[in-house]
Amino acid sequence: MLERFDTVFAEFAVAFNEGQYVLWLGSGISRERVPNVYELLERVTEHLRSNIIAQDPNCAYRSALNEVLQLANLRREELETLDFSVAIEAWPLRDRIVSALVTNYSRVLDVLVGDENPDDYLIWTGLDVPNTYGSPDLEPDVEHYCVAILMLEGLVASAVTANWDGLLEKALDELTPASASLVRVAVKPDDFRIAGPRIDVIKFHGCAVLARYGDAGYRALLVGRESQISGWTEQPENRSMRKHLELLYTDRLTLMVGLSAQDANLHTVFAAAIQDLARPWPASPPAVVLSEERLESYHRNLLRLTYGSNHQGNAGAIAQSALLGAYGKPTLLALVLSSLTDKLSFLIEHALGVTADSYEVGKLRADLITMRNSAASHADPEDPDALEHLAIMEFQRAYFARVIDVTNLALTIFRTGRTPLAGGPSYEPLSDRPITQAVHGADFPAMQFGRFGVALALIGRGLASGHWSVVPGDSKAPGGGVVRLVTAQRDARVFFVKDATTLTNLELDGSFDDSDGDVLIVVADEEPPALTRSPKPRFGRDGKASAGRFNVGSSIADTKSADGLFEAFKLAGGF
Repeated sequence: MLERFDTVFAEFAVAFNEGQYVLWLGSGISRERVPNVYELLERVTEHLRSNIIAQDPNCAYRSALNEVLQLANLRREELETLDFSVAIEAWPLRDRIVSALVTNYSRVLDVLVGDENPDDYLIWTGLDVPNTYGSPDLEPDVEHYCVAILMLEGLVASAVTANWDGLLEKALDELTPASASLVRVAVKPDDFRIAGPRIDVIKFHGCAVLARYGDAGYRALLVGRESQISGWTEQPENRSMRKHLELLYTDRLTLMVGLSAQDANLHTVFAAAIQDLARPWPASPPAVVLSEERLESYHRNLLRLTYGSNHQGNAGAIAQSALLGAYGKPTLLALVLSSLTDKLSFLIEHALGVTADSYEVGKLRADLITMRNSAASHADPEDPDALEHLAIMEFQRAYFARVIDVTNLALTIFRTGRTPLAGGPSYEPLSDRPITQAVHGADFPAMQFGRFGVALALIGRGLASGHWSVVPGDSKAPGGGVVRLVTAQRDARVFFVKDATTLTNLELDGSFDDSDGDVLIVVADEEPPALTRSPKPRFGRDGKASAGRFNVGSSIADTKSADGLFEAFKLAGGF
C-alpha cells in the first residue's frame, strides 16, 4: 500500500495528510474481534431452534424459525428434511442455509417472535447485543488503534460508523487519558450539541456499549432490521443525524474502510447529499476512495450516485480512482506510517532552511522513506503460509503494539528527556493537526522536529547502504535507547533529544551514562562546541570512552549536504 500512496494514489495521500477525508467505517474493521455475519445468523437461527417447545404446535419460536428458513429459498422437500430436535451445526444443509441468510440479514432480524416479545427481540436477545458488541472484555484490534492514532494526529476529524461495538472509543481511551475531552461520540441528536471536542465518532446505527450501560433510549437506536433501515431516513428522530451525514458527504472527501455501503438508508443519504453539490470529474483528489480489493455492485452504485451525470462515459476511470486494492488493515497501517513520515518529511525543509538545495532535501526525504519502508517490512511474518490465520493476526497485533510503543518512546524522550510513565498516555501525537497547520502554531517546535527528521533520515541512509541494521527500542527497557544501530563492531544505543535541557533530564532520569561509549546522543538544537584538551574528543584523559554526541543543528550549519551530514553522523557515532 505504501508504494501505491507514493505513486498512483499520491494525490489521495497528500489530501489525507491535510485532513481532507472523513472515514466511513463498517464491520470489516472489527471482524477479528466480534463474530461475522455468518456466525451471528447461525446463532440467531440456533436460538430460535433451541427455544422451540415441541409439544406446542403454535410455538412462536417454531413459527419464527420457519419464517427465517423461508428466506433461505429452500425447496419444500428440503425444508421437510430439517430436524428441529438437533442443533443447526449438525444439519447437512447448514452452510447453504446460513450463507443464503447472510444476504438477507436485515430481513432475518426483522422477523417477529410472537406477540409477547419486543420487535427487536432477535437483535437484543437473539444476537445478545449487550455481550456480543457491548462487552467490556472486547479488545480493540490493529484497525481501531490505527484510526485512533490518525485522529490524535489531527488527520481525521470525523469517523462515521455503522458499527455497534465500542472498540474505536476504547482504543482512544487507551491511547490518551484526555479522550473524554477530545472525543464526542454522537448517537442521539442532542449529542451534536456537545461543544469542545475536536474529534467526532458518529454512530448512526447506534451503540451497544451505551445500550448496555446507558438509558433505555439507546436500545431503540440500534439499527439492524430491514424495517428500520428502509424507513430510517424518513423518521423525524433521525433528521438531525441524517443532515449531519449528508453535510459530511457533501463537503468532505470520503474514505470507506470495512463498509459495504449496501444499506438502503446510506444510499438515500448519499443521493441527497449529492443533490446539494454534485462531484465533478476529473476529480483530484478522488471524492470517494474505497479500501477494498475489488468493487461490488453496491460500490459501483455508490460511485454512480456520487458523480451523477459525470459517471456516464467515465465509469472505468472513476472506478480506478476509487479502488485502493486492499482491505482495512493494510490500508490503515500504511496510512499511519505514511502520515508520520510525511509530517517529518515536510519539516526537514524547515530544518535545513529556506536556502537549502531542493536536491539535498529530496535525498534526505528519500532516506526517511527508507526508514518507513524498513519499519513496514516487518508488519507480516516472514513465512505467513506456514502459520494459521490466528497466529498471523497475533503477529500483526504485536507488530503494531511495538510501533505505537517505540513511536511514543521516541517522541516522549525527544520532548521531555524522560521515559514514558507507566499508566500515562500510550501515545503522544507528533502534532494534533495536519503538519501544514501545525507549523504555524506559536508553541510547535517545527525546527526541532525537522532536525529529528534529518537524524532519522541519516539512519535510513546508513540502513540502505548497509552500514548498520536498526533495532527499535522498548519503553519497558528505556536504557536500551530509542533505536540501536548494530554493526559487526558496534551496538550503539541512540537517544534523540530536542535541546541541552532535555539531555540533562535524560541523564538525570538514569537512561544513560555519559561515560558509556556504546551510547549516541542526537541533539536537535545547536550547541556551542565542546571544550576539550584531548585531540580525541570522544575520549577523556583517562583513556575511557564517553558517549558520542551528534548535534543536528550545528552539523546543518556546517553543511546542508546529505552526504556531509551522513559523514558527520558516522564520525560522531564512531561508525
